[in-house]
Amino acid sequence: MTAYREIFLAGSIVFTALAGAAQAQDIKSPLRGLISMGAYRFVGAGGDPINTLEPLSAKPGIFGGLVVVATWKQLQPTSASDFDHSAIDQAMAQVRAYNERNPQKPLGVKLRIWGGFEAPDWAKQIGGDPIQTVHNGVPRVVGRFWLPAYRQAWAHLQQQLAARYDKWPLIKEVSMTQCMSYTAEPFVVPPDVAAPLRAAGFNDAAYKNCLSNAVADYAAWKESRLVLTVNPLRTGPNQGNGDVAFTKQVMLNCRKAVGRRCVLDNHDLDTDLPKPLYPLYAYMKQLGPEIEFQTYVRTPKDFDGTIKMGISYGASSIELYQDYPGFPIVPDAKLKQWATWLEKNTGVPGH
Repeated sequence: MTAYREIFLAGSIVFTALAGAAQAQDIKSPLRGLISMGAYRFVGAGGDPINTLEPLSAKPGIFGGLVVVATWKQLQPTSASDFDHSAIDQAMAQVRAYNERNPQKPLGVKLRIWGGFEAPDWAKQIGGDPIQTVHNGVPRVVGRFWLPAYRQAWAHLQQQLAARYDKWPLIKEVSMTQCMSYTAEPFVVPPDVAAPLRAAGFNDAAYKNCLSNAVADYAAWKESRLVLTVNPLRTGPNQGNGDVAFTKQVMLNCRKAVGRRCVLDNHDLDTDLPKPLYPLYAYMKQLGPEIEFQTYVRTPKDFDGTIKMGISYGASSIELYQDYPGFPIVPDAKLKQWATWLEKNTGVPGH
């Protein structure tokens, strides 16, 4: 028996036991169908995300959910004792208004908080001066997101968020983004910023420790599902396929910790899938629901095939871009077809 299979079988036994126990707990229902990626456009350089339901309102009764986005600097602009929840509350008011207009198919919400380059200045100063970097030609300032003290500040934010929102029925899921740097994908450290980060003290062991403690840092959330967005771990250039085994272990540990509340997720869904992702997708399917994806590009060349591929790997919901141009250019009939496939979770005929 291979070590991989031993890990999987052990995890299956533990997960089955936890899942059974979780049935008796008050866990929110998962998101189903098509999910709007939500706010992605920012107001100018360094501006705040714009949570708008205009694209969804133009296609009512199709989508099952929306990602509501807020940044750490919006929530705690000057110190850890701050808590300005107005950005989230305003977005939630829009969701309630939409649901009142569309009671036949209301939206659920996935809450996604951006840290990393969108952290407040005080957090970027934890452990040393803020780090000046350039990612994809754009200057970005980040803090030491791998440090335990930084994680503690993030966990404190989660305590404040959970105290307010964990019992809100509309907020079904929360993205675990505590180790993010430049995107809402915590396992991704872009190779073009590796040098300045390492000069500031970044190291693989500390980063792995951060990623391994995701569920612990979100312990305040008891009823909402926790979304773990995974990639093969890479911490610099020339690392081949990355550390797939480490990522698998984090996935397994997430399921051991919170059972079916742990939602497995990836943001690179495309028919032209990078080879290192195939073993992760296969492992997600083996571990079972809940499984979610986000399309890799704004408007995939083979959009239909991309949705079918996600379903073939067990997805019951898929995030689509609502900008650039994203789902607004897709005919309603096609979107409804995709939504039905995902909601029924029965796959596509012939696949």
